[in-house]
Amino acid sequence: MKRAILFAVVGAVALCTAASAQMMGNGNFWYSGDGTIPSFSETIDGDLSNIKANGYHLSWSPTEVFQWGDTYGYSKETDLESRRIRVYAIDLDNNLYLADGEDPAENGTDADLTTHYYFAWDADNLYIAGDNRDNHYDIVQHPDNGDNAFWQRDTFWITMDLSDGAGPNNSTNIVDFRACPCNIDESNASLDISHYVDGEGTQILYGDDPSYFLGAELVGGPNATGYQFETNPSWDLIFLFDPDLRSNVGDGFAFRGRFIIPDPDGDDAYGQTYFGGDQNDLGTNAKWPRFVLSDASTTNQNNATAVEASTWGAEIGRASCRERV
Repeated sequence: MKRAILFAVVGAVALCTAASAQMMGNGNFWYSGDGTIPSFSETIDGDLSNIKANGYHLSWSPTEVFQWGDTYGYSKETDLESRRIRVYAIDLDNNLYLADGEDPAENGTDADLTTHYYFAWDADNLYIAGDNRDNHYDIVQHPDNGDNAFWQRDTFWITMDLSDGAGPNNSTNIVDFRACPCNIDESNASLDISHYVDGEGTQILYGDDPSYFLGAELVGGPNATGYQFETNPSWDLIFLFDPDLRSNVGDGFAFRGRFIIPDPDGDDAYGQTYFGGDQNDLGTNAKWPRFVLSDASTTNQNNATAVEASTWGAEIGRASCRERV
């Protein structure tokens, strides 16, 4: 990997208890407790103002990574010259090598990638929005790798455990959902979902089978400082292979979530990546960050973000995911 960033959280560190330790949002990276997702419906039209004001907020930046290293100590493998930062006290590996497509002066800074994700839900859908600062908008990939090379473009990826850590890590309770910040109508890989059956992933790309996604929408594209997107995978889609759990969706329902955020910046290799789990035991889904659905209509939080909320869509938000030629 030419350039990667890996964040991981252990279940027990000096900062907080084993039950609550996780990198979560509401503007604070170290957050003791579950991530509470409020209930309201979101129109997928490119206007993020409502979900940014009222949704659950998850964020991180390289500045915070350096702060953790300064506070808790760097591991012996750390190489600050190459922007590789390991902080074993909180099981974090931040690997920021200079990519082909980015400004060297911005490598490893908050301009490289500062993430902001927002979540809401209603009886029908899970709503996910992203408003990320990124110095190189990258939605192309090497054509030799086909549509499945998600690591070669800016992508949001959550692995959900619908059993709240009680089930195995390779069965129908595990769902991978990925969204690329580009228009759903113009790319096979704009949305991507995998359900796990008998230990094997049933990966489907949107462009190969749109009906499989049961009406899920995606709007996204570049803005002045990076890119934005919003999408609405339905609970019926998420629970497609575990319908018995579908009836549990409601106030108090909890699931586990682990994140991977590629940011290749023009390279063909892996880009910036975050895992929300134990780096030494990523398969233990009971250690992943925990999200709980709430009937409350807002988190009543102060959503301080790196960029101002904006309305975008029709032209700028409908960029295609053309492959590199």
